[in-house]
Amino acid sequence: MKTLFYKLLILVSLHNLIMTSAQETQLNTRAISSDEVYKSMQEMKSGNWKDVMTDFMQAAVKNLTGDKKSFQYKASIFSIKSKADSTLLTDYNYTKETFSRNFQVAIGLNLDNDYKFTGFEYGFDWAIINKRDLSVAKPAQSLQKMFQDSNLLLIEKLQLYKEKINDSREFLRVKKIIDDALDKGEYIPRENLPKEFLSLLPDSYNDTSVRFEKEFNEEIEKIKMRPLLTLGFRSNFRKDAKFLDEFNADLVYLQGLKSKNNSKLEIDFRNRFSAKDSMTTSIIKRKEFSSQLGLNISVLKKGNKSLIEFKPNFEFKRVISGLMDEEKNNQFLANADLRLRVLKNLWIPLILKYDIENNNLFGFLNVSFNFEAIKND
Repeated sequence: MKTLFYKLLILVSLHNLIMTSAQETQLNTRAISSDEVYKSMQEMKSGNWKDVMTDFMQAAVKNLTGDKKSFQYKASIFSIKSKADSTLLTDYNYTKETFSRNFQVAIGLNLDNDYKFTGFEYGFDWAIINKRDLSVAKPAQSLQKMFQDSNLLLIEKLQLYKEKINDSREFLRVKKIIDDALDKGEYIPRENLPKEFLSLLPDSYNDTSVRFEKEFNEEIEKIKMRPLLTLGFRSNFRKDAKFLDEFNADLVYLQGLKSKNNSKLEIDFRNRFSAKDSMTTSIIKRKEFSSQLGLNISVLKKGNKSLIEFKPNFEFKRVISGLMDEEKNNQFLANADLRLRVLKNLWIPLILKYDIENNNLFGFLNVSFNFEAIKND
């Protein structure tokens, strides 16, 4: 199993390196609508972020190599509402759906090592603070205002262009390019317009492309630094178990960091309080608290998309009640999370936990797939 997984790691890494080196830099048309900003934001979000707060829906398999496996599914309230009202996806109505986009529900099935059903999991996550979400419409509005004059200028020059070339077919072709771009809220780079039309435009239009790219990227960089604070709750329902016999309450904080080499860095701070049963010779009611601090690093990326992420972190655990024989109250762990993007929306997270005092190493292999709300063309 380990040999197979190592081979998988090598193959995925080589694939991602080839894809990155083959990528060509080019100036594409940029949409000034909030949809384009939204799509850019989703691309720049780390796999670590999406595991905390999904954009739309996520299906995952947890602890594939362990004794306690689970199949989990979570979805934002917005994704559920959009199934009943597809117009929410057309305009994306960001300003009207703040709560539903920041509240997700989760369900899952728990299995033993032989894949036999052991329980049902349910819960929710609420983004108390999601500054990236609140920032979506702002850059779209500022950039749209910036290009209003440019759009009017293109329309004004169309008539002059028609008189200059005296070719109705060519005129209709250029008119369609401009009309389509205006309908989509896109800026048209000079490369997409014929020389005869460009000669009618002032020199300032040439600078507009550079200004737009600069301001667009600056706004996206600002959004990358915004924090996320979520409150989560999970509970299990098992046969012969009472309500809330087992549950986890989580508080997660993520914050982007600036880096000199433009790498994606993300502070990850998590706290959990859990209550559960421990099966030994008798059932012991346990209550535990754990605190985890780490730094998520995008080791390899393609454009704004992370391909490989690595998160070293330290964890402190304390058993509040239900201490077992020869067990210590406190435990210190050195952890490492490695996430590989196999496909566009398919991630394979490998979580390693090392017990510093007892020299024990634990490994957990997961798989997660993120569904999109808006498809990129």
